[in-house]
Amino acid sequence: MLERFLQHRGNCDVVRQQLSKELGIKTSLRSVERACRTFRQELEVSRRATMRFETALGEQLQIDFGQTRVLLGGGSVRVFLFVATLGEPTGR
Repeated sequence: MLERFLQHRGNCDVVRQQLSKELGIKTSLRSVERACRTFRQELEVSRRATMRFETALGEQLQIDFGQTRVLLGGGSVRVFLFVATLGEPTGR
């Protein structure tokens, strides 16, 4: 049921209708809401992970770190990477 709940973005009535139509399960909306109560937290985590927000030009900075090995002077050397990307509003 979690998959259906997330697919329909927490709309328990759509989940109830789908259960009825596809599986022949007849139940009340309240019963589906109770069954999905624990799924709300996962839905909120999913929403926050994909939440977009816009800032004015130059107000946001994304920093990424990494490391890799490269050939330098005939030998393999570990190098550390640092990338800083200054945000730009969308629509430009």
